[in-house]
Amino acid sequence: MITQHKKLSSTVIISVYKDDVALSIILKSLLLQTVDNFEVIVSEDGQSDEIKRCIDHFKSTDLFLLHLTQDDQGFRKNIALNRAITASNTDHLIFIDGDCVPHHAFVEAHQSCTRRGITCTGRRLELGEAISDKLRTGQIDLNYLTNRLQYFLHSFALQKDSAKNIESGIYSKILHNLTKDKEIRILGCNFSANKQDLVAINGFNEDYLAPGIGEDSDIDWRLLKSGVKIRNVKFSAIQYHLYHPRAY
Repeated sequence: MITQHKKLSSTVIISVYKDDVALSIILKSLLLQTVDNFEVIVSEDGQSDEIKRCIDHFKSTDLFLLHLTQDDQGFRKNIALNRAITASNTDHLIFIDGDCVPHHAFVEAHQSCTRRGITCTGRRLELGEAISDKLRTGQIDLNYLTNRLQYFLHSFALQKDSAKNIESGIYSKILHNLTKDKEIRILGCNFSANKQDLVAINGFNEDYLAPGIGEDSDIDWRLLKSGVKIRNVKFSAIQYHLYHPRAY
């Protein structure tokens, strides 16, 4: 159990595999959130010394951090996620992939929407290789993306760098209100759910042992079949996906 001096409302669960640089950027972004009433569970599908050093560095910050590891025996992300659900200290769980950096209002957006019987999901901007490298090496900081004026000024550079879903990187209450009733399916790197709703369907399906072939659609389908409603938080819960070559 994590000892804290304030009441925690949410648990941010980050699934990671070896990429300590991306994790460092994510943890920096979580320090900049508009709310601070959450814990962070880094659920590692492996046991990397680099990841451990990264987490040890951030333990001196204000983040409430828990690090879970398991043997590296191939793709076992869903097993790692279920272990994080069990270890969480709150009923509001927010899921992030280890290559997706959240906007500073990301946690607040999910907190304002998710409750028992309702899960929320957003979308992400797919960054290109050059801008991702600049973020990774510290040549630019998160303000390049999270500041709305800066974002529009750099939109041409994003396009030139082959970024995808550029509109999904825009934080806008107006756009959110215009699109919030549009049907949307769960994106596993950007969704939140009530812990009891996940326990009721026995969590993530651990039979999925390869990336990108159904782990998102499976949890989506089973939550819907259990009566949980899915809410759209596009333009409100924003993420920036760091470029990397596909492993599948």
